[in-house]
Amino acid sequence: MYLPEKFSENENEKIKKVIEQNPLATVLSFSESCKPFINHLPVVFNSNELEEKILIGHMSKHNPQWSHFKTNSECTMIINGASTYITPEWYKSGRDVPTWNYAVVHLYGKMELVESFKEQIEILKKQTAFFEKKQLRPWAFSLPDDLVDESALTSAIVSFRFHIEKVEAKFKLSQNRSKEDQLGIIAGLSERTDDMSKKVREMML
Repeated sequence: MYLPEKFSENENEKIKKVIEQNPLATVLSFSESCKPFINHLPVVFNSNELEEKILIGHMSKHNPQWSHFKTNSECTMIINGASTYITPEWYKSGRDVPTWNYAVVHLYGKMELVESFKEQIEILKKQTAFFEKKQLRPWAFSLPDDLVDESALTSAIVSFRFHIEKVEAKFKLSQNRSKEDQLGIIAGLSERTDDMSKKVREMML
């Protein structure tokens, strides 16, 4: 990734927050054909504190991507955070051009497939707990009747643990502009009502 130093983010908590707030990852695997296979899967951090650099998730057994990791465990995940258009009307230092502010995280590591019934249930429960915690009436995890049987579940899905080995985070938030321009952008974003603009403004602040 093109990553100018001024846009590079290394603070773990900020990076983790972007991942947790944007859990639909773009997952790249590299099969024997050497062409990347691209998929989109929700992932969450393993709730075990001793495994803070592990993301967990699952995919359909019909999805061929899991078989790629059988022969090549290398994986790249891309997390797209908040992003929005920045108009030069907000700049205070003179004429310039529009741009786009955004946060993105690239994760590199190895994929560990989890195929046992017991371990898959554990991963499904953790994912469910994470996504349901903000619901007014959280759904209690339970398997549908057609997946209660061990062989039915393991033939339907494959779970995984993604072991993060390298992180590249780019927070492009007008750090290359003057303080005056930055304040003008923040003020301009405050007039917008869409969620993305609000989130970018919060990150800039």
